[in-house]
Amino acid sequence: MTFRHLMSWKTCFYEMLLPTLRRLGPARCDAIIGGLGRLSAAAWPPRRKLLAKAIDRAGTALQADWNPTTVHPALAANMLRFAARDYPLDSAPDEEILARFDVNGFEGLQAALDGGRGAIVVGCHLGGHIAALHWLYRRGVPLRLLVQRPRHVSRELDRRFDRDEPHPQSDFFLRRDLSPAVAAERLLHARAALRDGLAVYLSGDIPWNGPNTRSGQLLGQTRTFLSVWADLAVLTRVPVFLLFCTHRPGGRYALTIEAPWTLAAGEESAALTRYLTRLETEIKAHPADAVAHLLWPCYGPSTDQAVTNSTARPSRRVAAVP
Repeated sequence: MTFRHLMSWKTCFYEMLLPTLRRLGPARCDAIIGGLGRLSAAAWPPRRKLLAKAIDRAGTALQADWNPTTVHPALAANMLRFAARDYPLDSAPDEEILARFDVNGFEGLQAALDGGRGAIVVGCHLGGHIAALHWLYRRGVPLRLLVQRPRHVSRELDRRFDRDEPHPQSDFFLRRDLSPAVAAERLLHARAALRDGLAVYLSGDIPWNGPNTRSGQLLGQTRTFLSVWADLAVLTRVPVFLLFCTHRPGGRYALTIEAPWTLAAGEESAALTRYLTRLETEIKAHPADAVAHLLWPCYGPSTDQAVTNSTARPSRRVAAVP
């Protein structure tokens, strides 16, 4: 471990601060994280200006009647909650973690899996999206992630990612340097997992240029989105479940798994439009949880540079990280 590593903010935040705060209990940990987020925005004028512009731009696009005096501090607080990912959920028994989620709609997903049908779960970067994955694993959902391997996550998730088991997760993770042949293998692994009755998770809000993309509009901006989930749904005929997870006070979460729907050939573009419309509804209802969608440049006004760079790998600079 180098001195530079020890002194980086990520080391201090993920390896020192968050484990310490977690020991204080869910409510106190969450309150301190939110307070630090508000403090950082209040103490740094450029960040205050960034938040104000983002709220105004997204509010205009959604025709939302948000009150900036309440949304601004809430968004600032959630910036650090978003960065904390699922660290506050680590090192606790399953029953304790599961009790921190207010869940709606899991019965439909459970029924599909119990029936051996498999399921496609489409998530996004709203709110506690990594915490939602944590809950699914703890709840016993046989889950495989067709995304880039999430960084800075709990030891619990890392352990599950590294398991040696049928349909190992290592066969599903995407990388920026995947060759077309390896990328095709990933899709074959996903298809096999679905046929064996597992759930495959994909992100539906990834701006992207290349194969398996379709045009859609989000927050007033038209761009192409990675829509391989729709292709898989048509190919396998398994049900699609949209998943949203937002933060609640006291270190709690609201997790919604919507009623399933299936796709027929030719409905892929309409499915993407339906998904993005639904995501906008969630952003409008929970603007403070839309940290990525309001603040990451890939969701803001398009630039030539973003279009040029987005053919490689989604990033916070040009496209979202899965």
